[in-house]
Amino acid sequence: AKVYRLKYQIPHSWGTACNVQAMVFGNAGENSATGVCFTRSPTTGENVLYGEFLVNAQGEDVVSGARTPLPIANMRHLLPESYQE
Repeated sequence: AKVYRLKYQIPHSWGTACNVQAMVFGNAGENSATGVCFTRSPTTGENVLYGEFLVNAQGEDVVSGARTPLPIANMRHLLPESYQE
């Protein structure tokens, strides 16, 4: 993170975001999914859970536009155990 900030002339006081992810098979059937999630809205910066997901898909499907992802709130009904986790 320190080298990245130096390379791109980002002040150290800003910090650097990171992502932590578990690699899974999102395309293993109707009880698996893939998606992206943020602790803040990337549009407004509001401190709310924001994300999108697709059932039975791989990460590339979410970001490539091949399929239209669902709002993370829909996971509460489609995959309640995963949503709760």
